Amino acid sequence: MKLHVFPPSPNSRKVLVVNAHLGLNLPVALVNLATGEQLAPGFVALNPNAKVPVLEYDDGSTLWESNAIMARLCAETETSLWPKSDIRYDILRWQYWETAHWTPALSPFISRHIFGQMDADLETAATQVARYAAVLDSHLAGRDWLVGDGMTLADITLACILSLRDQCHYPLEGYANIHRWIAAIEAVPAWQSVEAQVQQVLAKVQAAS
Repeated sequence: MKLHVFPPSPNSRKVLVVNAHLGLNLPVALVNLATGEQLAPGFVALNPNAKVPVLEYDDGSTLWESNAIMARLCAETETSLWPKSDIRYDILRWQYWETAHWTPALSPFISRHIFGQMDADLETAATQVARYAAVLDSHLAGRDWLVGDGMTLADITLACILSLRDQCHYPLEGYANIHRWIAAIEAVPAWQSVEAQVQQVLAKVQAAS
């Protein structure tokens, strides 16, 4: 199997963190979003949505959507990231919540500060961020992790978009539980390993621009 990713993207970071945490060491193919490689016919053949990440199987078939890829990687080994218990349904709840609420609330800030879309409605977005950050912060009160006693796919799923929080100026002041939680995730060796990859790719992209 092989991963097609652009490490700075939050969804690519998800699968890279899982790959590193599980010690799978799957080969990685860089898809440079900065130069539009995701639009090349060869990549669109892997994912007609022209988005990363993609998991390519040895027979050439593919799996796309980051949350699905994370679960598939966990099938390679026994792992507390994706326990074989009813906890899985709680993990799925948070993954659906991320897709339906968390990422859409934060995305306008990415549109403005990374893609330069000056018409992004940050006022409305800030209202949505406040709504859902309050839910997350309240849930984390008295908890180290979203589900159970250790890091799971739920934590990785929600945390990766927060890797852009400084660059995108997310309005997350005052949510002490969120900041405590993300600091714990950023201390995980797999996260730090992927962060080093992200910085290497960003340096190359900036040098080429």
